[in-house]
Amino acid sequence: MAATVGKTFLRIVLGQELARLREQAGLTLAQAAKDAGCATSTVHNVESGTSGFRRIEQLAALLGAYRLNKTDRAMLMDWHRQAKGEDWWTTSVAHLPSGMNLYLAMESGANAAEWWCYGVINGLLQTQEYAHELILSAKAAHDTTDAFIEQAVDVRIKRQRRITEEGMKLTCIMDEAALTNMVGSSGLMRRQLQALIEFTELPNVIILIIPRRAPTYRAIGGDFGIFSFDPAQRLEPAVASATVDGTTRVSSKERQAKQFQRRFEVLTQGALPRYDTVKFLEQLAKEV
Repeated sequence: MAATVGKTFLRIVLGQELARLREQAGLTLAQAAKDAGCATSTVHNVESGTSGFRRIEQLAALLGAYRLNKTDRAMLMDWHRQAKGEDWWTTSVAHLPSGMNLYLAMESGANAAEWWCYGVINGLLQTQEYAHELILSAKAAHDTTDAFIEQAVDVRIKRQRRITEEGMKLTCIMDEAALTNMVGSSGLMRRQLQALIEFTELPNVIILIIPRRAPTYRAIGGDFGIFSFDPAQRLEPAVASATVDGTTRVSSKERQAKQFQRRFEVLTQGALPRYDTVKFLEQLAKEV
């Protein structure tokens, strides 16, 4: 697994794999804990991805009970070692909205993301000055501090490495309102639109736009994203959505994932063809 994958994400993947192996072996949590020489709550926490074993010998004993072959055992032991410690965003979580730790963990491990954005430009595509002015504009409404603003901007810009350096595929559909709602000054908006044009040059980034005059479906209830993962990780697609109070919710429930995937497909049908995106952005930049 890539070294850039977040440690929290590794713990989640390891935990889900251990839960699958335990069920395959026909063992209860209590039986697995007895084999590992630890408390039942420890095995539960490891399977849920919230923590790891204190001693690697406990994991080794558990994998022995699951009768794993040497190769698979070595891989899971390696995941356990890599998952120790903190992620790059850990020190910032206290300044970010609730739910962001899990969100960032899933984003760090996804090989593809599909986003719908109605009112503002997607965070993975924002310039630093756009992000700063956008978050600053909500300071009074959300009663946030200067530290919150700076940390939030820093995390948002660092997240962009997922598409600019690490190759995560991004397909982003934005309503025209997300591109024309004024943030900061006209000059700032022109620079942001130019940045979007430059993002379209990346082979792993697709930007689609729904014009305001298009008589088509719009998911006005809020922005949402769908994360997909390497099949080898055995993870179901995860859906991320933001609530009115800024809380970020992440769900891997199959039914919900299918609902949002269907919505995204319908949104795609109502968007301009991909080859019209740059021309549309250039025209908007002239009109700002």
